[in-house]
Amino acid sequence: MGTLTPYDTANGRRYRVRYRKPDKSQTDKRGFRTRRDADLFLASVEIAKHTGRYIDPSRARVTVADWTATWLASRSDLRPSTLDRVNGAIRNHIVPELGRIALGDLERLQIQQWASGLSVIQGPASVRKIVNVLSGALQLAVDDGRLAANPAQRLKLPKISKSQKRFLSHAQVAALAKSVEAHSAGNGYGLLVLVLAYGGLRWGELAGLQVRDFDAATSRLHIRTMMVEVNGYFKESSPKDYEDRFIPMPASIAKQLALHVAGKKPTDLMFVGARGGGVLRNRVFRRGWFDAAAIEIGVAGLTPHELRHTCASLAVSAGANVKVLQRMLGHASAKETLDTYSDLFDADLDSVAAALNQVIIKMNVGKRRIADICNNSGNG
Repeated sequence: MGTLTPYDTANGRRYRVRYRKPDKSQTDKRGFRTRRDADLFLASVEIAKHTGRYIDPSRARVTVADWTATWLASRSDLRPSTLDRVNGAIRNHIVPELGRIALGDLERLQIQQWASGLSVIQGPASVRKIVNVLSGALQLAVDDGRLAANPAQRLKLPKISKSQKRFLSHAQVAALAKSVEAHSAGNGYGLLVLVLAYGGLRWGELAGLQVRDFDAATSRLHIRTMMVEVNGYFKESSPKDYEDRFIPMPASIAKQLALHVAGKKPTDLMFVGARGGGVLRNRVFRRGWFDAAAIEIGVAGLTPHELRHTCASLAVSAGANVKVLQRMLGHASAKETLDTYSDLFDADLDSVAAALNQVIIKMNVGKRRIADICNNSGNG
């Protein structure tokens, strides 16, 4: 057991608790206003030691700034684009407000107030991403025996309202592709629109497509890499969720792709920037050709990513089920697909009800026929 020692200060009597840590080294904690508070603290230390839940206070003295740097350095699993986003959250939002505070001094209310303050300058989705970064770093502190619990978990955060997705029809896709092709003067960007709308690629996946990724014999695209932009420079990375996949293309589009890549080297990019011939940037494509074409066909404000949503809509209308759509879009799970596009499957509910109703009708008709046969035989 430890010992309690009173001492006098300018503000009155205080108590110091001296005790041994599990490694037998001696330490103390000062500043208790009453002997009861000191006794309770010492009792909690002894219980924690006996139950294996003791947290060495000295290990929680590292600041949030230093610890987030340590945590980030340990995250070798993060893709370059994610690493860049996480680093920005730490640099711009976590360190300025919480960086000087020691881990052990962080309080839940303090973090809640900080998160609430983020809501003034950030949207709900961004607030959640920033808080998740802090929570991830603090969870490592818990796992490393520096904190007893994660004070950034289960905070009250702004809810993300479900955005209304916009889906183009086949006719609108064709009109958009035609308009983009006319504006881009033969760079193959009209074909690019068709690939996005009927393949469901993310922009980084499309930007990373090489000639060798197209198999004319099977009319399939092989998504094995993607381009991510970090600090203004493009880096080749694995697809999101590390989902290496094949995407079937409609035969008419596959024929156009075959002509588009004819004579090019296998490692050449399939779609390149109009000027330098390098990686085609999303914002350059939009500013140069896409935005004007979208206005021209009456869907101002359309983004290339909405062609991915269009692909999902057209695929479902053609009979694709959840698992097929999941594989096509490269989602980590069917749950993610349903969470993202649940409204596209609403019609399936109606078709299920209609099918069940047909069974009920057939059963009732059958019962009536059997009853009629029995009645007729009885009368005879």
